[in-house]
Amino acid sequence: MSRLSWLPLILTAVASCATAAPAHFTLGRPSGPPVDWYLDRQSASGKQGILVIAQGSGCASVVNNRNVEAAKSLLPDFTVVTVEKYGVASSAAPGGQDDCSQAYWAHHTVTQRVEDYSEVIGRLKKAAWWNGKLVLFGGSEGGAVVQILAARVNADASVIFSSATGIPFRDAFVQVIPPELAVQAPSQLERARRNPLSPEVWSGNSLRWWADIADRPLWEDALRARGALLVVQGARDRSNPVSSARAFRDQFATRHRGNLTYWEYPDYDHAMVDSSGVSHLSEVLSRISGWLRLKLGS
Repeated sequence: MSRLSWLPLILTAVASCATAAPAHFTLGRPSGPPVDWYLDRQSASGKQGILVIAQGSGCASVVNNRNVEAAKSLLPDFTVVTVEKYGVASSAAPGGQDDCSQAYWAHHTVTQRVEDYSEVIGRLKKAAWWNGKLVLFGGSEGGAVVQILAARVNADASVIFSSATGIPFRDAFVQVIPPELAVQAPSQLERARRNPLSPEVWSGNSLRWWADIADRPLWEDALRARGALLVVQGARDRSNPVSSARAFRDQFATRHRGNLTYWEYPDYDHAMVDSSGVSHLSEVLSRISGWLRLKLGS
């Protein structure tokens, strides 16, 4: 399918298939396989906003992703947009590193994801049903995507869930990985810098992925955003250290930026589970939903 030929199909699908299963579309890249993405109109109302949900790490398909399904409840009257990562098929089930494709290892990066989302969103803004409101939600790796994407696509509101990065990623991740991996980190990251296109895997990601993100000051991308930003962080997070999220908050405070809201939960982990094993994800999402409604004026 050409880069533009899908637009009439979207207009037809959204008009006639409201509340049905998400529609699958493709969008051509300048080189390589097309971008696979999905459109889920959750209600039958006419004009709708767009809620883009960026999934976390790994090479499982965004289809039937439990975290994505939970996040759809944030704005049930918005059309939800999700995008597959490079090298991930819609049939890809959750699994370990052995289940990831060679294309995934060779090309998947945060920057590639940002480029793919930008292309999809740019074309969706031409849809007749769009009401002009754009919201981004990203958790874990998806939050890194949102930190870059928010300013680029001029989102009205963006949620960075368990992933705000206010210090270089090279310094953040070593705080939460096993000591034996932390010792390896300086030499492995240097290998990545010397081999920035390498598909070789270290600590769950390719050297290309590490080279792309390790030294990038993500907070500088986020500071360019004009829309409202919400950071949600658990103090017991063992994937994104709370120190990094606090530094992100402080980057905005130092520059007297008034568009950031920061929520920190003292007893919650990466998935909003407390120290006794009880999940609070649904109540946190409900609170986020209220914040979004307030910022969107609805």
